[in-house]
Amino acid sequence: MSYDSFFTSITWLGSLYFILPSSAALGLLLLRSGRMQEVLMLTLSLTATVLTVHTVKLIIRRPRPDSPELLVQMPADWSFPSAHTAQATAFFLVVALVALRSLPLPTACITAAVSALVIVGVGWSRVYLQVHYLSDVLAGFLLAVLLVAAIHFLLPYLHLPRGK
Repeated sequence: MSYDSFFTSITWLGSLYFILPSSAALGLLLLRSGRMQEVLMLTLSLTATVLTVHTVKLIIRRPRPDSPELLVQMPADWSFPSAHTAQATAFFLVVALVALRSLPLPTACITAAVSALVIVGVGWSRVYLQVHYLSDVLAGFLLAVLLVAAIHFLLPYLHLPRGK
């Protein structure tokens, strides 16, 4: 059985074409609920991740894998670290954190589990599709986790009202 269709589909969940509108929609929902800290966590985490991952790509300049038969078009930028993985990790980690703060425990746990599966799926899709090395994916994941954790830790020091 081929997983080609599955991985060519799930990889888009790490693309900014999916992440940006999804972040905007979530941000608006959070804003309407008066949850400014969560809006800032989402906005700052995603912005910091995108800027950092692309800066690191320009510094490291690691070529992409040499893959003769690709299922997707080879991205034009550098390989290390994986931006799709970093972006998916930042977005879905924030989704999980917001869910754990806001939703009833069973729903929050399901949301967090699905978020974790999406992160793993996007990361593995990049290796499966032969557009990244495993080390690129692991670095993208680690970079986003560290940035989201730092922002999550620092936000309470901004003394913003928590909202509802």
